Amino acid sequence: MEIPRDITGQLNWDYPAPYTVAINVLPEEIDQLGHANNRVYLNWIMKAAYAHSESLGLSVDDYLNIGVAMVAKRHELNYIAATFVNDELIIGTWIATNDNRFNSQRKYQIIRLADDKTIFRAETDWVSMNTKNGKTPAYARGIYPMLQTDNISLTIQFR
Repeated sequence: MEIPRDITGQLNWDYPAPYTVAINVLPEEIDQLGHANNRVYLNWIMKAAYAHSESLGLSVDDYLNIGVAMVAKRHELNYIAATFVNDELIIGTWIATNDNRFNSQRKYQIIRLADDKTIFRAETDWVSMNTKNGKTPAYARGIYPMLQTDNISLTIQFR
């Protein structure tokens, strides 16, 4: 689902200028309670993170060629409201912090288009890892200049 930029700019985002990904809730994502299963939210935000990284010039192939990748260290998932089959959702994501060496944090917000309601918020702590030995690299050359923090005021508290 392609969402025009002018629509995403009108949504009630926690932070300015998110990278956005559109999602339609699919029947196979619904659980026995009739709403999207909790695990699919993690899949959605990971897809958004990878898409954002790729838009910044770092695809999975780029990470493998560099020999260093960003891997999730911690996720915090906050479910606010349920979603149902065919709900149209927009995932917004931002790089909130980046130490330009090993660690970064990404924030996420999911808004349901039908009512402009935030239905989910999350954050992920990322750490750089050598793809050959799984250890923290001496320096993640080639990655951090591309993964600069988005235009987020760090005085704003993540709700």
